[in-house]
Amino acid sequence: MKPLPKCDYFRSQDRDPLEDRLRQIAYADAAPARPQKVAVVVPPSPQVPTPGREFLVTGPFEGFTYVATLIKKMGFPLTTIDCRLKDDPVALVLAGIAEADLVCLGAFCDSFAFLEDVSKAIKAKYPEKRILLGGPLVTSLPEILLKNTAADFAVLGEAELTLIEFLDRGFAGTGLDLAKVRGLAWRDGGAVRVNPPRPQIKDLDNLPVLDYTIWPNYQDIVKNGQILISTMRGCPQDCSFCFKTIPMLRMKSLERFEEEVVLLKQATGFSYTWLNDLTFNVIEDRAMKVARILKKHGIRYHCFARVQKVGEPLVRVLSETGCEGIWFGIESTDQEILDYNRKNIDLAEIDQAVQVATRAGLAVRGLFIVGLYGETEESLKAMVEYIRKSRFLPLVKYLVPFPGTSLFTYAVEKGKIKDTAEFLRMLSNRKIRDYDDEIVNITDLPDETLRKYFHEIWAITKEREACNA
Repeated sequence: MKPLPKCDYFRSQDRDPLEDRLRQIAYADAAPARPQKVAVVVPPSPQVPTPGREFLVTGPFEGFTYVATLIKKMGFPLTTIDCRLKDDPVALVLAGIAEADLVCLGAFCDSFAFLEDVSKAIKAKYPEKRILLGGPLVTSLPEILLKNTAADFAVLGEAELTLIEFLDRGFAGTGLDLAKVRGLAWRDGGAVRVNPPRPQIKDLDNLPVLDYTIWPNYQDIVKNGQILISTMRGCPQDCSFCFKTIPMLRMKSLERFEEEVVLLKQATGFSYTWLNDLTFNVIEDRAMKVARILKKHGIRYHCFARVQKVGEPLVRVLSETGCEGIWFGIESTDQEILDYNRKNIDLAEIDQAVQVATRAGLAVRGLFIVGLYGETEESLKAMVEYIRKSRFLPLVKYLVPFPGTSLFTYAVEKGKIKDTAEFLRMLSNRKIRDYDDEIVNITDLPDETLRKYFHEIWAITKEREACNA
C-alpha cells in the first residue's frame, strides 16, 4: 500500500489588512450598541464523552467563544443559545431568536441533521431572518451544507476576519458585494457560490481576550472553575484522518498568553484549564515556559502532546507545574500504518514518550483508532497486546473519514461513502465511547473484526477506570 495523497490545504503568507481592524476591536472597549441583533447557536451533539473528556463536550467551546466575543465587542446585542443536552433544541432556538436579525449556527461534524431541521424551521417561522453557518463542517463542504439547509451564508476557515467584513459592511448599509468577500460561501438564487479563501490571522495577539459571560451558564462556569484556553492555533502535521481546517501553525506571544491567564482568572476565578493546543510541545522550551506561567498563577491543567520531543526535562517541568494529565495521539502501534496515514512518528518515540511521562508521575492517556487505512487483523492484535502491557488509560474510536481529510476523499473514491448527505446524517447519531456506531469500513476486514478489537480495548479502559476510581 502507498501513503494517501496529502490534502490540498490553503496556506497563505499574506497578511489581511482587516487584521488591523481586528486588533482595534480587541483592544478597545465594546463599541456603542448597534440596532441589529445577533443570535449565536451551539448545536446539540449525540456524543457520550470519553473518560476524562466530559468537559470538552459540555464546557464552553473556545472557538465559539472567540466568535461571540468579537460580535459582542463590535456592538451587536448578542444572544447565545446552547442546545447541548437539551430535549428540544429546535424549539429552544425558535424561542430564543425572535429579536435577532442574524442567526449564526455552528456547523460541526455531528451537526448536519440539526442544521437541516433548525434552518428550515427558522425560515418557516421567520422568513426575513438571515442565517449564517460557520465551523469546520461547512468549511470542508460548503456546497453540501448550503444546498441541504436553508442557510443564506457560510463563513469558511477562521471566522474572525470574514465576520468583521460581513458585519461591518453588511449591517452598516454601505453595500456589501458578497462576491468580493474572501472566505465566504453564499446562496445566489439556486446556486451556491464559494469565494476564494481568506488568509489566516498572522498575529494571534490581535485576538480579543475571551469573554465567557456570553454563555448562558456563565455562573456554572465560574462555579466549576474550568475553562479552555490555547497558546496557539493550527498544526504543522498532515495526518490522513485529522479534521483540520486551519493548517498554519501560529503562536501567541508568551506575554499575551500570561495577560490572558490573569484577565480570565479575574473574570472567572478558574483554577483548571484544558490547554486546547493541538501540538502543545511542538517547541519544547516554549511548552515549559507556558507550564511555568500556569503554575505561577495557580492553574492546574491537562495538555495534548505529540510523542515526539517528549523527554525527561519536559515531563519533569509538567509534573512540577500541576499537569494532571497528558494525552498522546498514538493511533496505531504498527509502523506501516502510521506511515500510510502520515502520522510522522515511530514506535520508539511512542515508547519513549509513554515511559518518561509515566515515570514522572503524569496521568497518561493514549488515543487510538480502529480501522485506519491499511489496518489488518495482525495490526489490531498488536495494538491490543501493546495496550495490555502498558499502564496508561487507552481511549479508542472507530475511524471516521471526516470531510476535509485524505481519508474522506479516499472513502468517496472507493465507494465507501456513496451519498455525502446521508453520511453526514449518520455522523449526527454517532455516540462514540464504546457504542456500536455505524462504521465506514475502508479496510479489507469485516466489520465484526473491527468491533471485536474495539470492544477489547474498551474493556481494558473500563477495568483501568475502575482501578483509578
